[in-house]
Amino acid sequence: MQERFVIGMDIGGTHFRIGTIDKNCRVCAFRKISVKEVFCTRDALADLRGYLTLYMEEEKLAGRIDAICIGFPATINRERTVVLQAPNVSYMENLPVVDYLKRHFGIPVYIDRDVCMALYYDSRKQNLPREGIVAGCYFGTGIGNAICIDGRMLLGRDGTAGELGHIPAVGSKEPCGCGNIGCMENLAGGKYLAKLCREIYVNTPIGEIFTRHGQEVLLQDFVDRIAMTVAVEINILNPDYILVGGGVPNMKDFPIHFLEARIREHVRKPYPEKTLQIFFVPDADEKSVVGAGIYAMEHK
Repeated sequence: MQERFVIGMDIGGTHFRIGTIDKNCRVCAFRKISVKEVFCTRDALADLRGYLTLYMEEEKLAGRIDAICIGFPATINRERTVVLQAPNVSYMENLPVVDYLKRHFGIPVYIDRDVCMALYYDSRKQNLPREGIVAGCYFGTGIGNAICIDGRMLLGRDGTAGELGHIPAVGSKEPCGCGNIGCMENLAGGKYLAKLCREIYVNTPIGEIFTRHGQEVLLQDFVDRIAMTVAVEINILNPDYILVGGGVPNMKDFPIHFLEARIREHVRKPYPEKTLQIFFVPDADEKSVVGAGIYAMEHK
């Protein structure tokens, strides 16, 4: 009997990742390519279907796929069938992804936010129990946040719970891709570092910013804003576990110990600070792809 798989995908603002996941959550046929190689017309759904078809043909997966699961950097409706809006990806808006792909491929299709897939992966990697509250705060280009309560993701009335990156930042006038002004992700995400490299540290590659300038006030304040953002989550939820990850905390010479100290400084005393369990999780290209596979296997 041929081995069967689920396909996991992670669609970002820059890269598109895809792989097949077996029953033991191992990934194979993994690919990481430019998003522009997949979405090259004005029809995002047709582009996605076309690339999936090509991928399955090239990897000889016909008849061996039980489900497809996709993580989007976007808000998703409560029913987890439609991509509503992606602040950093302009062509993803009001896309009925599930119905469209199910109709074409004839197998179950699941979608959720990419950060939820990352939390599924990291929770399993850290061997965290399903019981209790697990919160993941991921700092990349923007800020991703997922909250899992007793094994179930918190969705909210409209399906948009966990938009931690869009808490207001006092005094900020920066426009945000969500349509608001002054969202925290413009000051505590990778977009802010890119702006520093354009305007202040013009001769510093972004990958060297903490190596060269990590002790300066601008970078110390930036890390403190990350800490404030995480502390807001902790003070509201009092989670059993808080996971902090993403591309920014995993940058070269990022001051993790300083970040943890500042988180603990901002968290309410004596509780939840006294019992706080923080995990700083590494980045991995396949993280959200494998997480999507776990998601699919738990839902199908």
